[in-house]
Amino acid sequence: MASCFMHKDAEMTTTKYPFLFATLGEAATRLPDDLARMLEIALAATDAANAPERAPESITVLNCLRRIRQVEAANGQPWPNDGHTPGQSMALARIDRANAGQTFLLELLHAIERTRVDGDEEEQVGDGAREGILFACRALAEYVDLQLHAA
Repeated sequence: MASCFMHKDAEMTTTKYPFLFATLGEAATRLPDDLARMLEIALAATDAANAPERAPESITVLNCLRRIRQVEAANGQPWPNDGHTPGQSMALARIDRANAGQTFLLELLHAIERTRVDGDEEEQVGDGAREGILFACRALAEYVDLQLHAA
């Protein structure tokens, strides 16, 4: 079966299957071309059926997926095109989002710890919640490490 891209070193473009790429991202490159074409037609038909009732800039699931798959960073903007490959840009945007999430969780954990030490007992968060935040921070740090190696 034919692949969605010309040869194994070529990068898939979003122009051939824009809806499929917006939905699946890089995973779309692993689909056989005939299946990718059929899925693209179905996704395009769904988008076209909803087009008359919405403005071009409206918020829809497919539009949001498109933006996210176009390497949307933690600030909600596309990752700057500064000479990186699309895969590298996606990894950098994922690092940015994971870092923003981890920073927030650590700030929350810091506030929880201050409340535990100096606050009223009824305002304190339990051990399970604190441990859950620590596990989430560890997982995000490991994810950032994986994405750094991908970039």
